[in-house]
Amino acid sequence: MAATRRASREAGKATRSALLHAAGEVFAESGETASVAQICARADAFPNQVTYYFGSKEQLFVEVACAAVLRAGRHAEHAAASATTVRDYTRTLVETLLGPQSRNVELFTTAMLLVSRRTDLRPHITETLSTLHDSGEAALLDTLVRTGWQLRAEIGVEARAFWSAIFGLTVQNAATGDELGTSVAEAVTVLFTNMGIPDSVLDQPLTPTGKASP
Repeated sequence: MAATRRASREAGKATRSALLHAAGEVFAESGETASVAQICARADAFPNQVTYYFGSKEQLFVEVACAAVLRAGRHAEHAAASATTVRDYTRTLVETLLGPQSRNVELFTTAMLLVSRRTDLRPHITETLSTLHDSGEAALLDTLVRTGWQLRAEIGVEARAFWSAIFGLTVQNAATGDELGTSVAEAVTVLFTNMGIPDSVLDQPLTPTGKASP
């Protein structure tokens, strides 16, 4: 009996994982308008299993989008790990988030708008934002602090401002398209200007660990 329950739990985990994986692919391709039928066809699952494991398509979308933006943050940090100056480090973060990882960031901005109408889904968004602020750009700002640059506001406020700018630029680019959207180079300039980072800090060399040299 115990073995049967254990096998059932493992099968359930596998089904949930398959649905998440399939939903990630389908939502990345078609956005939030993708149907449950599309997701289930990709996952070899049934529509009622989406309801059973996630409650609704909207809840599944939010979970996928939250995982996507956290993945984008990790990719950005990894890409910036080999930067040799503060300028390069910051630019690489922005270029990664608004370039190769832009779709993952865009999914999260869509999820935030969705949650404005579905407040029952708000906790997952709030938790994800907290993780981004604490473990993502707080690391960048900590690097800047170690150079001797004095932040204009508490480090958590600056971290939130960074991500707010990234989200705003992502929404703008998604809404206007490539021709009218902000280029990555322009976005880097906007972020540098908003954060008020002086050239004397931006051009400081970094050690291999990503911290500014003394």
